[in-house]
Amino acid sequence: MEILDDNRLTSAELSTIYSEYYQKLVIIALRYVRAKSAAEDIVTDSFVSFWEHRDKFTRADNKIGYLLTIVKHNCMNYLHRQQNFYKIEQQLGRENQRMLNESIRALGNFEPTTFYATEVQQIIRRELDKLPELTRKIFEQNRFMDKTYDEIAEELGITRRKVTSEIQNVLAIMRKALAEYLPVAGLISVILNNLHKY
Repeated sequence: MEILDDNRLTSAELSTIYSEYYQKLVIIALRYVRAKSAAEDIVTDSFVSFWEHRDKFTRADNKIGYLLTIVKHNCMNYLHRQQNFYKIEQQLGRENQRMLNESIRALGNFEPTTFYATEVQQIIRRELDKLPELTRKIFEQNRFMDKTYDEIAEELGITRRKVTSEIQNVLAIMRKALAEYLPVAGLISVILNNLHKY
């Protein structure tokens, strides 16, 4: 059925309906959406939609009923969006909680003295293999066999000063090779002192 222009809602009639029903519709929407600004936005959007679709009814139709239906649907849409938002927020919250628990568990199991142990031990072993035989032997007897400088000097037929010098040279080489691990210097010291255990 085609509606004639003289049966359509006029802007003056819309203005009258708006003045009379705006606050009432906001109160109704507020009962469901529980946020005044959201309720006001919903009612405003409902009036816009009501005006845009004015050619679907005549002056004789129940315009207030039609407007209430628009408000109802807009409230439902708002609540569905909120529901989806909270579901996503809960899922993110659960995921964040899971990641937090995992981090706490991992940190609880973290052992600082062994974190770099394997990598550091490999570097030390590689550097020892590069040393001249006498230098390596002096260092290994001191660090791995717990021999004193004097015992090493006597066994190898060299001076105590030579033993001291060679061990200092090896430690300087190790410090250079392990420069990026200096923040874990305590760990390096433990490994150097206990290399024979690895």
